[in-house]
Amino acid sequence: MVVGIKKLIYALHVLTLLIFTSCKETFQEEPQENIAEEWKIISLAPSLTSILIEFGLSEHIAAVDSFSKKDSRFLDIGGFIDPNYELITTIKPTHMVGLTSHSKIKERLDFMNAKWILNPSESLGDYFQTIHIIGNEFNKKSEAEKHLAEITKLIESLRELISTNTNCKLLEFEYCQDEKRIIMIISRKPGEITNMLAAGKETFLSEIIEKLGVKNAIKNQEGSLNPYWPNIGAESLIAINPDEIWEFGEKNDSQDLCCDDDSFFYPYQKLKNIKAIKNKKIKLFQNEELTIPGTNIKKTLIEFAIELYPEIEAEIKKLIKPARS
Repeated sequence: MVVGIKKLIYALHVLTLLIFTSCKETFQEEPQENIAEEWKIISLAPSLTSILIEFGLSEHIAAVDSFSKKDSRFLDIGGFIDPNYELITTIKPTHMVGLTSHSKIKERLDFMNAKWILNPSESLGDYFQTIHIIGNEFNKKSEAEKHLAEITKLIESLRELISTNTNCKLLEFEYCQDEKRIIMIISRKPGEITNMLAAGKETFLSEIIEKLGVKNAIKNQEGSLNPYWPNIGAESLIAINPDEIWEFGEKNDSQDLCCDDDSFFYPYQKLKNIKAIKNKKIKLFQNEELTIPGTNIKKTLIEFAIELYPEIEAEIKKLIKPARS
């Protein structure tokens, strides 16, 4: 399964970079009459569901995929790549909102009288493009512009705060002068260091940490089936030799992080010559939303910034307003 979730180079300014509109392929049907009362939307991915909800479109969502945040108001149309086709046709949606990896689903349901909006989701540019398209389609242009402006402002503020309060001069340099090299492991085979899915250079996760002054230790692998999210093994990890390992997953409540035989990070102890393991620089992020390129990106920026610069945690937290109850 191609992961539907998956580098913008620093140039003049962060704002310029993020406004960049991806030229990747976007699947759309001929325009239909855009009457809000008649909208009946099906979302095929968690990131898109979060955007629709953020823009106040919940009342128009008829159904979502099984991985989206559960809401009793929405029907469940099944898995990411194996939805309930019969249920979808019964719903008779006016809009099918998904990712480019859902193109095969579109092929099977192309007979429906629905508008298909399928966009890539690997980079920040992809995310910005998706926000613009959804905002335009569902009369939420002002909400889309506000959301993107908030992300842009947060990145600018974080870089200024880091530059002012640490030895990392992000206002003068692309990265910190003594930048860390971090590898991000999205998943691996439990209890082993095999079949590790890593975040490649052009993913939104990689772009976020690089905007915060560190480097992604992994390089895109030409032979990978998916260069955005390559599979690596122990030998590749040894060759990469990262300063830190960030893993995204979930341990058992009774399980220690490190380092006995049953601990979550125990498999890494076999590779003691790797800098991250030798220096015990391994971090587990248990919030699965951090790996989804949805409206949680602001939270991801804050959490990553705190992990990288714990000495200014209090100042970082002041940059984001408390969530409304």
